[in-house]
Amino acid sequence: MFELTQDSFYKIIPLLKYGHSHPEILSVIQNNNPGWIFSDQIDSPRTALVWSQGMKGFYLIGDHNNDAFVTKLDGFINMTLKPRMEELGMDYFEVSGYHDQWNMESLFASRGIQQWIQLVFMLKGNEIQSPVLNDHRIRIVDLHSPTWRNQEYINKGFVNEHLDLFWYTPVDFYQKGYGYVAIDGKEIIGVCYSSFVTETTHAIGIEILPHYQKRGVGTHLASLVVKKIIDSGCLPYWDCSLDNEASKNLAIRLGFQKIHQYKCVGFNI
Repeated sequence: MFELTQDSFYKIIPLLKYGHSHPEILSVIQNNNPGWIFSDQIDSPRTALVWSQGMKGFYLIGDHNNDAFVTKLDGFINMTLKPRMEELGMDYFEVSGYHDQWNMESLFASRGIQQWIQLVFMLKGNEIQSPVLNDHRIRIVDLHSPTWRNQEYINKGFVNEHLDLFWYTPVDFYQKGYGYVAIDGKEIIGVCYSSFVTETTHAIGIEILPHYQKRGVGTHLASLVVKKIIDSGCLPYWDCSLDNEASKNLAIRLGFQKIHQYKCVGFNI
């Protein structure tokens, strides 16, 4: 098993020929978002494992019948990945397959795996539902604006933690992504932003403080980010777990439609 350097990430692009186009994977390959890539070969990979820092999870791509890769994977997780993940404070391994032929139950038969379904939504057409935010105490600030950069807020770290997780540097985000925050007084109560970016697609990340949920804040923020993405000529992409009712309903309210679903598994390491 070999770890590819960033300037070699492009070598696994042929492995993306079949399967669902995950921006979480492609954004790492295109060096827009941080991650690691491991493959069976350096120059002509048949199979690869991609780690997305933003997702804190892995993706298996390429030939699922490649014994040279598959038989070494479990030991590679224990010997190489576990120590690196522990350095990041992680003790849970999450992984999904780029296509449905990856048999996770067989591949990780010795592990006590948990399974769940992820849903993918895309916007139908270019029309976005843009509900009005009725709470006049709440201000909306563009993350690219001088107001955001120059103003001090009580919990600005709330936003910075999101950007640090998904992006190499704040400069990368400002050059490639879009985002808005909602503010009540001096407190940031919610953020919505481009989480993963490819040449054609922006995945959307969002978080609203619990005591401000169900008040239209998330819907309003997300509509602004989606409009920015559409105006840039790109496609907005929404991914959430099947049991995340709030995220599913928000996507649907904005005019998104489900286009795909895929299986994820996880286990303690």
